[in-house]
Amino acid sequence: MRAGWVGAVLTAGLVFWFGWGLAGFVDMGCDWNAKGCGVPEGGGKYFTAIMAAPWPLGLMAKAGFYRTDWRRTLGYPAGAVPGAAVALGMGTSAAHWTVAIVLVLIGVLVPWLTRYSSDAVREARHQERERRAREKRRERARVRRRERRRERRRSRSSAT
Repeated sequence: MRAGWVGAVLTAGLVFWFGWGLAGFVDMGCDWNAKGCGVPEGGGKYFTAIMAAPWPLGLMAKAGFYRTDWRRTLGYPAGAVPGAAVALGMGTSAAHWTVAIVLVLIGVLVPWLTRYSSDAVREARHQERERRAREKRRERARVRRRERRRERRRSRSSAT
């Protein structure tokens, strides 16, 4: 087993933990006080999950963990599906459904978007841009040559 897949397992756990925290926070609600909405009594574990889980995921993305192999992002759906199931297991209110749908969307979109921004795909897009730029330069050169010929013809016809 390659060490990269350890990160995929970590990602699955973090996404699951984040979904669990969101679903639990939906259950707990808000503790309104003079300062506004606060974490209710017993909601610290959910609040910690919501605040702590995204940081390692962001660090892995920033460090380039997903740039070399898009399959490592399969940890997102692996954690999002059970996270959505836990969210719906905690309740079936509109907020729980929203949490479940957001988790599933994250689980689908992250691998899909990462697959289409790998190094090979970026290189292919770069080559396509270069090819288009060469074609534009050639077309501009053709137009300039045509214009020069027209000018020469006009100058010859006006000279006679």
